[in-house]
Amino acid sequence: MHQRSFPKGQAAASKLKALHLHLEANGGQGADFLAELHLHASDIADETHLLPLSTLHEGLKLAVKKGGAGTIAAAAERLVARENLGVWMRSLRTARVPEELLGRIDATESEYGRTTRWETLSSGPGAWSGRVYIAHDPMLEEDGLMKEARAAELSMVPTLFGYPRGDVEIVPADKPEAQEFRVRWRLPRQGRATLALYALAGGVPGVVVILSGVYPPAVSALVSAACVGVGAAFGHQRTLSEQRALVARAQDIRVRALERSLELKEAVEGGAAGDLSGSVVAGLYRLGKRMGSGASGVIYEAIRIGDGTPVAIKLLRAAAAHDTVASDRLRREAEALGLAWHPNVVEVLDHGHIADGTSYLVMELLRGDSLATHIKERVRLSPDEVLPIAIEVCEALSAIHAAGVVHRDIKPSNIMLVPHPDAKDKLRAKVLDFGIAKVEWEEMRITSTGSPLGTPGYMSPEQEAGDPLDARSDLYAFGAVLYECFMGEPPPLAAASLWRVDEPPLQLGAQADSGVHRAQTPVPPEWREVIECALEPDKEERYPDARAVLATLRALSPARPDEVASGVPSERSKG
Repeated sequence: MHQRSFPKGQAAASKLKALHLHLEANGGQGADFLAELHLHASDIADETHLLPLSTLHEGLKLAVKKGGAGTIAAAAERLVARENLGVWMRSLRTARVPEELLGRIDATESEYGRTTRWETLSSGPGAWSGRVYIAHDPMLEEDGLMKEARAAELSMVPTLFGYPRGDVEIVPADKPEAQEFRVRWRLPRQGRATLALYALAGGVPGVVVILSGVYPPAVSALVSAACVGVGAAFGHQRTLSEQRALVARAQDIRVRALERSLELKEAVEGGAAGDLSGSVVAGLYRLGKRMGSGASGVIYEAIRIGDGTPVAIKLLRAAAAHDTVASDRLRREAEALGLAWHPNVVEVLDHGHIADGTSYLVMELLRGDSLATHIKERVRLSPDEVLPIAIEVCEALSAIHAAGVVHRDIKPSNIMLVPHPDAKDKLRAKVLDFGIAKVEWEEMRITSTGSPLGTPGYMSPEQEAGDPLDARSDLYAFGAVLYECFMGEPPPLAAASLWRVDEPPLQLGAQADSGVHRAQTPVPPEWREVIECALEPDKEERYPDARAVLATLRALSPARPDEVASGVPSERSKG
């Protein structure tokens, strides 16, 4: 049964920051609160940063557990604390009255992580009603805490304009994916003078009647009129005073919000140039140390904030962030990895864009060395070392090709050797870097005219020529990788010079004098057959698919040292 997937959703850190500030001020539980959510104080220091919606939900549950049922409503006061005002600056620039801001309460979120859409049903001085449509996982809404948090946030909006906190009513909605709210707030007594006048005017007849029993009617009427005038003047003065206080409070909040916004901007600009370590990407991942970089992107270690899982995240450089080719390659890599899941293929966990449009790709964090590094350190590998690596890479290729993907850049540096999860003394091969992969049914738009994509020395003849490719091109590159495992260098450009039978045999572990001295003996005969078939210039003469190569590899047994030294073929190859 297909399970529907929902957008992950994000929320401004200000909401969790408000909970943290409240818990810290009421029992000193702020540090424990963050620790249990796998957050650092730096994650919420900038209230405008985005965090996973699931983390907010967990934070609401934890806050209620620590502080009791009224915690969310009480903590809402901290949403408009000075250290949390930066998140409101953009909204305050455009909204003049509370009802305008209430109608776009989600403006504090990034469009890339927004999963709510607000709709105003009615609005006017001192009152607003609206509906929010939910697009994220409805399971986050089942316990009602998210709805309670929305109501608490709505109640604080009038305070940004100098009014008292509003009263919020949650109205039953007619759609399961929607929630409705009504907000009311007290206006200054701008009509109080008029009301006083009406009240006094209503009492004039009685005053006249009472006074007429003592004074002449004319005197009684004059005294009554004076009472009305004094009451009206007093009411008007009080109205002006309340209005001035309202304007002063609203102006003070705007000034403090602007100051806070400038503080956040200075903090960002004061960071180390080009180093993103410690920052949060897409509200989901906190970057650690830089692992490597290339022409268009950089890779960081990172922590997934929601559960503390270590990951690797690839980011396009700022200059390439809006480059169609670079962005398309990163997207293609994400799609290819998603299609070709296999234990021997690096797992893609997430991909998307951050607020400025920069693309990112999140993968499992691999700790180990590349096959290229392994070969460089060992020079040449023995058949016993090559066989398990070759089988696992071939299994990965089978999965990749079955998903309709051609990798197009198989080489030792794109094969990682990581500790095997089930055996301490074993390594597992992982194929990675699908940045130029070809997805079978998708039109290619990223190939530059006259510039074949791939790495020289590992590209098949048809790839170098820019001809149409299929899975057999990856098998050619796989053959080149096997050759390098045994020989310590990529295969020569001329296929005829793969093996030089006129040279004296070399022992395994011995180094050739030059690239010309390629001996036949470091590679056992059965392995030579595999490599030669994979490296056939004519793709019709190669293995038909990765499964055929895999069957041949599984039938191999590591050559014995005496066979390697003497160059005597094994019984299997003789047959």
